[in-house]
Amino acid sequence: MDLREEILKRQDPYINEILENSSVSILGCGGLGSNIAMSLARCGIGHIYIYDYDKVEYSNLNRQNYDVADLGKSKVIQTKKRIEETIPYAKVYPRELKINWENLEEISKKTDIFIEAFDKKEMKSLVFDFFLGRKNKKLIIGSGLSGLGDLEDIRVKKIDNVTMIGDFRTSPEMGLYLPYVGVIASLEALYAVKIIEGEANGK
Repeated sequence: MDLREEILKRQDPYINEILENSSVSILGCGGLGSNIAMSLARCGIGHIYIYDYDKVEYSNLNRQNYDVADLGKSKVIQTKKRIEETIPYAKVYPRELKINWENLEEISKKTDIFIEAFDKKEMKSLVFDFFLGRKNKKLIIGSGLSGLGDLEDIRVKKIDNVTMIGDFRTSPEMGLYLPYVGVIASLEALYAVKIIEGEANGK
């Protein structure tokens, strides 16, 4: 049994094979993105593309997948490093980049599944507007993940090729806490895996 099989032996071998040949892009590498990237790597996603221009700050450490040694360093580079230390066979492609409409055209050619992981409304809107209606692409967005949350408020909404997950009402001014941010991050990662599995099985 090789290393990948050993690590993933508690998962369905058939799904493991599907995930090994899959690719996902994550736009943003903060509270959502850094945790989504690790979740997807642990699931066995074959190729993970991550995009962010930011560096790690103290205020990130309460909810983002970094530690004190990462302070002042690139989020995407440190995420790649952390994943590869945890899941040695993972293939992570980091790019330090501030997302805009022009570079989304280039980024959109890399994969067919994209996960939006920003906390600024204008960035969420930019990504939503870009991908909406692009039939060969799937976009997953987190909307409402602040405060301590009410789990019964979490919903999934679908608009064409876009899936939105969250409570659709809370905002960052209510505070950002890992237990709730992490729930939304896990659900976004889960939905990406379900899309991949579903498409492989013609669902």
